[in-house]
Amino acid sequence: MDSTRLLKASVKTDDERAIVGLDKLISPIKSGASKVAQGAEATRLNVWLLKRKTAVGAFTKLKLDQGVDKALSSPNLKTLSNYVDMLKKKYPDNQVSVVETLTAKYGEAAVAKGLVTAKRATNSKDIAAKLQAEQLHGWLNSEKSVNDVFMLLKIADDGVLFAISRKMETLDEYIKLFNTENPQRQTNLFRALRDGFGEDKFIVVVAKAMTLPKTAVAARGFQKTLFKRWINQDYDPASIYVKVFKVPENNMGSVTSEMKLVNRLYGEVYYRAKTIDVTTVVDPRHV
Repeated sequence: MDSTRLLKASVKTDDERAIVGLDKLISPIKSGASKVAQGAEATRLNVWLLKRKTAVGAFTKLKLDQGVDKALSSPNLKTLSNYVDMLKKKYPDNQVSVVETLTAKYGEAAVAKGLVTAKRATNSKDIAAKLQAEQLHGWLNSEKSVNDVFMLLKIADDGVLFAISRKMETLDEYIKLFNTENPQRQTNLFRALRDGFGEDKFIVVVAKAMTLPKTAVAARGFQKTLFKRWINQDYDPASIYVKVFKVPENNMGSVTSEMKLVNRLYGEVYYRAKTIDVTTVVDPRHV
C-alpha cells in the first residue's frame, strides 16, 4: 500500500473515531434534554389538573382547534391524550376521551376521515390507530348498527366519490368489529352500502362512478356484485325498471337517463352471461 493510501486510511480512521466520540458525547445530552422536556410536560399537566382544566380547555391551549388534519398530525395530540388519561384517573365518574373532544369540535365524519389519513403517517400512526379503535368501540358501545354508522359518516353525501372516500375504510373497520361482537347479525361492506343508499340509488351512483377514471376501479366490484345478484334473481334488463327502480309498468315514460345508463351497463353483462345476441333484443319501451 503506498503512502497516499495509508494517509487516506489514517484520516478516515481518525474521522470515524471523531464521529463515534462525538456521538457518545451528544447521546447523553440528547437523553438529558428529552428527560427535561418530559419533566416540563408532566409539570404542566399536573398544574392543569390542579386548576381543574377541562379536556376542552387543554385541547384549545394545545392549539388543536385549528383543523382536524392539523390536529391529528400534531405532537400535541399525544400531550392531550396523556392529560385525558390523568383526568380519567382523578375523576373516574366523569369520563372523557380524546375522540369525544375531537368530535365535539369537528364532527364524527371529519374525525373518522382524519384518523384514516393519520394512520398512514409514520409520526401519527400509533396514536391514530388507538383513537380509531376508541371511536369504533364508542359506536359499538352505543349500540349503533352498521346502517347507523353509514348515516353518521354521511357516505351518501359524497355521491360518486363515495368509492374512493376515506370513510369507506372506517365503515369497513366498523363492520369487522360489529361482526365479531354480533355473530348472529353478520354483514359486509356491499350489503351496508346497498342498504344505506337503497338499491336503486346505489346502482345509479355506482354506474356513474364507473364512467369516471378515478372512481371506476373502486366501483367495479360493487357493480359486479349487484349485477350478479340480479342475474341470479332472473332479472332481465327491461325488468329492472319495475323491480329495482319501481317504475309503474304503465308509465315507462318516466324512466330517467340514469336508469337508462344502468339498463345499458346491465344489459351488456346480462346478455353476455346468457349468451344472447344483443342485436335481437327488443326494448319493450319501443314496442
